[in-house]
Amino acid sequence: MKLNKIALAVMVSTVFVGNAVANEAKTDFYNSDNWQQTFPEQYKTWAETEESTPASGQLDDLLAANPNLIAAWAGYGFAKDYNRARGHHYALTDVVKTLRVGHPMMDKDGVMQGEAMSASCWSCKSPDVARMYDEVGEGKFSDNAWSTWGHEMSNTIGCADCHELGTQDTRMSRPYAERAMKAIGKDFSKQDSVMQASQTCAQCHVEYYFDGTDDKKVKFPWDYWVPGVETDYKDFVGYKGTDGLYKGFASEAQLAYFDNRGFNDWINAVSGAPMVKTQHPEFENMMDRTEHAMDNHLEFGCTTCHMTKSTNEQGKSYTDHKVTFEAEKLPAKCQSCHEGADFKEIFDERKAEINELRFAANGTDPRLTEAHFKAQAIWAANGIEGLEAGKTIGEAQAAYQAALKQKTPLAGEMNSLLVKIRNAQWFWDSATASHGIHAHNPTEAVRLLTKSNGILDQAIAEADKLLAKYAPDYKYDGTKYDTKEKLQPLVGLSFEGMSKSKEVFLKERVEKEWPVKLK
Repeated sequence: MKLNKIALAVMVSTVFVGNAVANEAKTDFYNSDNWQQTFPEQYKTWAETEESTPASGQLDDLLAANPNLIAAWAGYGFAKDYNRARGHHYALTDVVKTLRVGHPMMDKDGVMQGEAMSASCWSCKSPDVARMYDEVGEGKFSDNAWSTWGHEMSNTIGCADCHELGTQDTRMSRPYAERAMKAIGKDFSKQDSVMQASQTCAQCHVEYYFDGTDDKKVKFPWDYWVPGVETDYKDFVGYKGTDGLYKGFASEAQLAYFDNRGFNDWINAVSGAPMVKTQHPEFENMMDRTEHAMDNHLEFGCTTCHMTKSTNEQGKSYTDHKVTFEAEKLPAKCQSCHEGADFKEIFDERKAEINELRFAANGTDPRLTEAHFKAQAIWAANGIEGLEAGKTIGEAQAAYQAALKQKTPLAGEMNSLLVKIRNAQWFWDSATASHGIHAHNPTEAVRLLTKSNGILDQAIAEADKLLAKYAPDYKYDGTKYDTKEKLQPLVGLSFEGMSKSKEVFLKERVEKEWPVKLK
C-alpha cells in the first residue's frame, strides 16, 4: 500500500532530519485543505466550487419543477428527493442530507431502521472512499449499508480523488473505474494527459450499477462488455442495421447488456415495470459516436472546457479547479472557431429543442406518467391491487411481480406493455440524467428522446387497447399528477414524514457521531 511505503520512508528519514519530517508523515492528504500550501491557486479555485449553488440558498427542487419524475421513479429513491446538482464543495453534504439515503436509526431492539442505500453510494462523494478501500478493502467497504461508514466520511470531493497523494500526478483512485477502462482497452497508464484527466472524471460521471453479486462493488457495464471491440448486441435484440448502434457506448448497447443479464434496479411501484436507472453518463456521451466525427478536430476532453488553464499574478500557469464552464476562459485555439459570446445562444437553442421533446403535450415526460398510471389501472381492473388500493410500495411491487410470473393471458399482455415502458424510460433517462448533454452531445439527446417518444406511442396505444378491454370506463386525468404535493402520496410517499425522520437522523446521528461538517 502506498501509504505504508510513504510512512516507512519517512520513519527512516527521521533518523537524520528530525521531527519535521515525522510531522510531514502525518499529513492527511485526503483533506484538501492540506494541499493549499503546495498548490495555492488550484486550492483557491477548488474552494470556489462553493459558489456553484443557487444564490437564494434554496436547493432547486426538480421534483417540484417536474412532478413527472416522481411517477417515473416510483418505488425508487429518486422519487423521494431530487435536486439540481451543485458544486463539488457540496457533494458530501448533499448525499448526507438527501431523503434518498433514508434516515437510519437504531431501534430499541438494536436493529437499524430507515436504511435505504448501499455503502457504494459514498463512492463519488468523498476521497475518504479511496482511503477506506486501502484500509479495509473494496469488497468489505462495499458489502455494507450506507450508514455503516458515515463516521469515516469527513472530506468532500477534492484533490485526492484525482491526484497521487500530495502531488500533481493524476491517478485513478477508484479501482472499479480502472478495471472498466482496462476492459475497453483504455488502460490509464497508456493514455495521454488529456484522456487521463477525462478518465479521472469518469470515475463518477458515468453509468454504473451494483447488483450484489460481487460484494456490491460498483460496476460499469464495461466490466463485461467491450464497446465496439468484442461484443455486438444487435443479434440479441434482432437488430438488422449496420450502423454499429449496438456496439459503442450507445444507450441501446447498455440496455441490451442489462436485458441479457435480466437486471433491473427496481420495480416501478405504480406500473410494476422492471426498471433500470441511468445514472449520469457524461463520459459515454462525450465518447459515443462522436470520435469518428472528430478526426480533424483539436484534441479535447473534459478538462478542456471545465478546468481551463489560467495564469496567476506571477505569470505562472495553473489549472482552474472550479470545474464549471465559462466560455470566455476557453483556450485561444478553441475561440478561434467558437466565440465565447455565441455559446449562450447555441446552448439556449439546443435546450429549447430538447425541452420541446420532453415537455410538449406529446413529450416524453408527461406521457411516461400516463403510461405508468394506465398500467396501474389495467392491473386494478383485473383485481391486482397496488398503491391505489392502499397497499405499501413493497406490497404493490410484490403483487405485480407475482402476477407477471403467472402463465395467464394478462401476464403476457402486461409483460409486453411493461417492457415498452422500461425501454422508453431508459432512453429518456439516458438523455435527461446526463448533465450538460445539450453541450456534450445534443444530437444524441435528440435521437434518444425521439426514440423514447416513438416507443411511448406504441406503449400508450397498447395500454389504451387493454383499458378498452378490461376497464372501458377508465379516463386518464393528467391533472391528478401535476404537482409534487399531489403525486408523492400516490406513489406511497409522505414528504412530511420523511423530512421529520431525516431531521432526527441528522440531529441524533450525524451531528453527534459523524465528522462531516454539513454546509
